[in-house]
Amino acid sequence: MFLRRLASAAAIALAVGSMTAVQNSDPASADAQTTQSDSAEVRASAQEETTTVRYGPYTLPAAGSGDSEDGHGGHGQESGIALNAEKPCEDCFITGFAPNLTYADGTDANVDEGAMMHHFVLFDSTEDDAVCPGSQRIFSSGNERVASDFPDGYGLEVGAGERWYLNYDLMNMAPEEQTVYIEIEFSHTAAGADAGITPLTPLWLDVGGCFGSEYDAPEGASEESRYWRSDLSGDLVHMRGHLHHAGHSIWTDNISEHSRLCRIEAEEGGSPEFVDLNGHGQISDMPPCSGDLGRVERGDLLRTTARYEIEGHSHDDVMGIMTGWLAED
Repeated sequence: MFLRRLASAAAIALAVGSMTAVQNSDPASADAQTTQSDSAEVRASAQEETTTVRYGPYTLPAAGSGDSEDGHGGHGQESGIALNAEKPCEDCFITGFAPNLTYADGTDANVDEGAMMHHFVLFDSTEDDAVCPGSQRIFSSGNERVASDFPDGYGLEVGAGERWYLNYDLMNMAPEEQTVYIEIEFSHTAAGADAGITPLTPLWLDVGGCFGSEYDAPEGASEESRYWRSDLSGDLVHMRGHLHHAGHSIWTDNISEHSRLCRIEAEEGGSPEFVDLNGHGQISDMPPCSGDLGRVERGDLLRTTARYEIEGHSHDDVMGIMTGWLAED
């Protein structure tokens, strides 16, 4: 299995975090296209632009060539880590992102044709993660491909010296090989004293913990939780979730303040491209929470819970991940 897939991404981050000066012999190939925002929206006097970065190509083996012991036997799989991943901008604030999996011609590659973006995670190897040891996890998505837009006046700062790397795991359920690209459209504005943007710190709240994102969910309804005691103070302004097939919902509570910060329900098979070749609906939407989600103080205890409702069998290697962005004091 691919290093327990996302389960070991944090462990990998520990190793890669010390490699920022190493040149990658096989960098993440990417093409970047920059356009001015169609809406010409001005955020705090800074003109917003969009840049689409395409990572790849990745050739997915045909179904039937997968490792039967990896929990996805029979699926073709392409997984790895690419150092020196392309950034959409430098000396800027990223104010939103929209992930996708595409073919070379730009059309969507989805489970109705066998291709699945099981997950990707972008890391900033020059910053420490706020929750777990290792490099900072900044953006991620599964096959749900939900877009995130931070509230006006907030963004993730990208410095000129940052080095990103990409952890990816892609699957193929079709009987023929496929070539795909991970494509992310970033919204961003230039940094500077007059940008008027409050920087955000990403939080990775994983039901599986720091070194084991995957766990086994039994048949029927079940809930799994993980706690994290914050060593940061600030305002939480955006959260998004990730579950696997049969995942019902995920939520994060501030136990110290007896408050719910965000709850997200999953939709499966909401449109035809999210119905796989076997007729099973896959997760098609997990709407993020955005705005004034609540205050987090240093020492507060946060609990993240994932709920699965599985009929007729158990599921191995499921995930329950909530990612948040905090405006630190």
